[in-house]
Amino acid sequence: MKYTYCFFLGLFFVSASAQNYIDILEFSYAKTPQNNFNNSTESTDIQTYDFQFTFPIVLNKTSTLITGIFVNKDLLKLDKNTADKRSLTKLGLKLGVNHVYSNKWSGTYMLLPSIASDFEEISSDNYQIGLFSLLTYKKKENLKYKFGFYANTEKYGLFMVPIIGLYYKSTNDKFEANLSLPVQFDVNYELFPKIKTGLNFDGLGSSYNLNKQTYSPNNAYVAKSSNELFSYLQFQLGKSLIAKTKLGYAISRSYKAYDSNDKIDFGLSSFYFGDDRTQLNQNFEEGPIFKIELLYRLHFN
Repeated sequence: MKYTYCFFLGLFFVSASAQNYIDILEFSYAKTPQNNFNNSTESTDIQTYDFQFTFPIVLNKTSTLITGIFVNKDLLKLDKNTADKRSLTKLGLKLGVNHVYSNKWSGTYMLLPSIASDFEEISSDNYQIGLFSLLTYKKKENLKYKFGFYANTEKYGLFMVPIIGLYYKSTNDKFEANLSLPVQFDVNYELFPKIKTGLNFDGLGSSYNLNKQTYSPNNAYVAKSSNELFSYLQFQLGKSLIAKTKLGYAISRSYKAYDSNDKIDFGLSSFYFGDDRTQLNQNFEEGPIFKIELLYRLHFN
C-alpha cells in the first residue's frame, strides 16, 4: 500500500452546497524553483495552470443544474535524461445537479468526464470518467456538515475516496473554516477589511496517458501525486473579484511513469491495494511552491 491523496475537480466547484457563495470563474498559476532529480545534478521546475468555469442553471425552487468545464496543465521534465519539458493536461466537463431536500439536507451529484494525457494524440486511452456525490446537513446557519464520495477511472485503476467535512463561519464573520477531509481544507481569518490570511491544504493527484514516450514498448502513463500546504493572503479587489497570493511546500511530490499494463487492484483514499508497479523514471525532490489565484465569486444571500 502507498500513501497519496487525489485532486478531484468535483469538490471545489460545488461549494454552494456548503456555504453561501459559489466561485463561477477560477484561475491559478503555480511555479516551483528548480527541483533536483534524486542522485543527479539535473533539475526541473514545474509550472501548473488551472482554470474552472461553472455555470449553474436554476431549474426550480429545489433543484439547480450544474454545468461547466475545467482545465489543468503541468509543464515539467519527467526524467533527468530528457532535455525538453512535457505537457500533461486534463480537460473535462462538469455535469450535475444540486437538490435541496429540506431546510436541513441538500445533495450534489456530479458526472466528470475528462481527457487526461500529453495530447500528442487523441485516443480512447486518454478518456476518464469520474463520479462525485456530496450530502450537506445544516446544523445551524453558520455550521454545516458534509458527507460525500468520489470515484474515478484513473489510468492505474479505479480510485475511490470517502469524504467527511464541515463548513463553519464565526458569528462576527471574521473566521471561516471549510474542511473536506482527507483531500482538502481551508481556514482563514479577516485581518483587515478586504484582507484575509489563511492556511490551505490540497491533496493533489491525477493520471495522464502518454501517447509519445520512450519508457516502454507498450503505452505508458504518469501518476501525479503532491500534498501541498499553503499559507496565503487574500485580497478583495471588488464586489466579486478575489486574488490570493500563496507560499507553500509540496510533500511527497512525484510524477511517476509506468507501463500502461502495470496497474493496481484498486485505490481507496490513501491506500493502494495490489500495488506492485515498477516505476520507469526517476523522482525529483519535494520543495516550495509559489501560487497566485484569481476568483470571480457569486454570493446568493
